[in-house]
This record gives sequence, structure tokens and C-alpha cells, in this order.
Amino acid sequence: MKEQEIDNHQLAIRYFEGRITPSEEEILFRFVHDAPSNKRMFRQWEEEWMLSYKLIPEVSNEWKQLQRRMQVRQSLNGVFSIKHRQLQRFIAVAAIACLLVLGGTYGFHLYRSTEAANNLFALETGYGEKSKLILADGTVVWLNAGSSLRYAGNFNSKNREVFLTGEAYFEVTKQSDGTPFMVKTDQYSVLVKGTKFNVSSYPEDISAKTTLLEGSIDILYKGRHIPVAPGELLSLDKQNGSFSRQKVQASQYKSWTEGRVEYDKITLKELAVRLSRKYDVQIHLGDDLEKDMAFRVSLRNEETVGDVFQALSEIIPIRYERRGRDIYIRKQ
Repeated sequence: MKEQEIDNHQLAIRYFEGRITPSEEEILFRFVHDAPSNKRMFRQWEEEWMLSYKLIPEVSNEWKQLQRRMQVRQSLNGVFSIKHRQLQRFIAVAAIACLLVLGGTYGFHLYRSTEAANNLFALETGYGEKSKLILADGTVVWLNAGSSLRYAGNFNSKNREVFLTGEAYFEVTKQSDGTPFMVKTDQYSVLVKGTKFNVSSYPEDISAKTTLLEGSIDILYKGRHIPVAPGELLSLDKQNGSFSRQKVQASQYKSWTEGRVEYDKITLKELAVRLSRKYDVQIHLGDDLEKDMAFRVSLRNEETVGDVFQALSEIIPIRYERRGRDIYIRKQ
């Protein structure tokens, strides 16, 4: 093995173990995407690491707590075809992948089985959590709090369809043959060929929103193809089925992936919903507040929800009181 390959192999091991830094991850994935042979080598290193990994008691205990979050489900139309022993091994690997996220790592790759073509995999994040994963085609996905991403067991560069509930930020890898990537929500689909964008489609929200940072996408809605340009936010009103389009500072819509709260224009009502999901709390807005008042907020490196509201009280006239998981906001 050449010296450069040895260095990259060590980075790959650090990546699989959840010990890689953002700068090291950038070096590793630059190497992976340089050539198809590098990608094959990375997959081989991954398989070797998984086969040699021993499930220690600490990991086993964590897995028991993670079963509600990482689910390997039967598809709606098929019967799981993997033998019982193979299924146990697959679940163990899935547990390791999920543990890498919970351990505070920068990302993980979900192991795929060629025998699971008829099955559906799902990654779910609870409130107060977010995760990052890399799909088999190289696409990077950040999944926000209270969200889920589902895709077929045979997902690959020719079958690029995922199902999203909640919010996710995507950096889609463009395929040489032009095979599109599709994000399906309960409201519409997003057709992609290679780009960076954010989709928010929580069932309880009154609107579904897609923001494009780079590239080009089409929104597919009831037979219509609606193009979105970089720097645009397209919003669907779920009640009347109408779309609105506005120019925005698109980078702010991925700020949540970096642990920041940053919006050029957001209402107090919408911010309360977002913070409730982010910190897994219930935020109650007093009747005396102007809930639809829009303002700009830019909070960096926040540590607790209390820090956030302390900073907000310097922007808008509010006071807050916390009782366990309930936070009450009133006019100052």
C-alpha cells in the first residue's frame, strides 16, 4: 500500500470510529471522489472495518437505547429475505453506524446489503437531535430534529429516491450519466441532478418549504414542474395549495446543520416551533405577544435554550420562565 493510501486508510478508520475532525473528513472525501477506484477502495476499507469490529458491552447497551431511532423495516410490499443470522449481523452494523452519530461525530455511512433490495431503511432523529449520513451514491444528508429519512435497500447511483418527513439539508452528488435524485415529501417531490438545498416539510406545519443554495431543482406538484433558482425559497401553503417565491440569503437555511440559529426574517411563532424541536422543549407564547412580528436573528455558538432566550430578550422585548421542559414567553 502506497504511503498516501496508508494515510487515507488511517483517516477512513478514524471516520468509521467517529474520531475524525471536519478538516480530516474534507481531505478523506476529496480523495474518495477523485477517482472511481478510490471510492471502491473506501468501500473495501469500510467492509473490512465492519467485519473486524467487535461489539463491546458499552455499544450493546447503547444499541438497546437506539432501537427506536434506527429501524430496519420490511417494505410494504415484500417479505424480508435475509436469513435470521444475516439479519442479526446487519442490525448490529446499523447500531454501530447510528452510534457514530450519537457520539458527536461529523458523519457516518450506513451499511447496505445487496440482499435487502426489497426492504426499506429508515433513519429517525428525535427532538433535540440531528444526524448526518452519506448515502451510497455519495450524497450527504443532514437530518434535523423530529425528522425521518427512508430509502430502499437497493438505493444506489441508478436508484436515487428518498422519502423525507421533517427537515433535511442535502448535498447531492451529480452522476456522470445524469441520473436524477428525488426527494419525496407528503406534499411534493424535489427533482435534483446535483446541488445543495434544504427541504422542510413537517406534517404539523402550515407550509412546506424548499430553499436552493447551489445548482437547480424542480418541484413536482400535481403534474406541474416548478423550477427553483439559487437563492430562492419556494413555499407551499398546505391549505390552499398555492406557492410563493422569495429571494433569501440561502446559506441561513443550512445554519442549523452547524448548530446556529440564523434567519434574516422569521416570526416569533415560527422561531418558537424551531427552537422547540431543536432543544426538545415546549415553548408557550403569551397572548400579549406579537407572534407574527418578523425580525432578524443571528445567534452563534449557543449552548442552552436559556442562552438563546437571553440573547433574544436583547433583540425583542420578551421575558421567559422555564419549568422543566416547558418554557413560557411573555411580553417584557
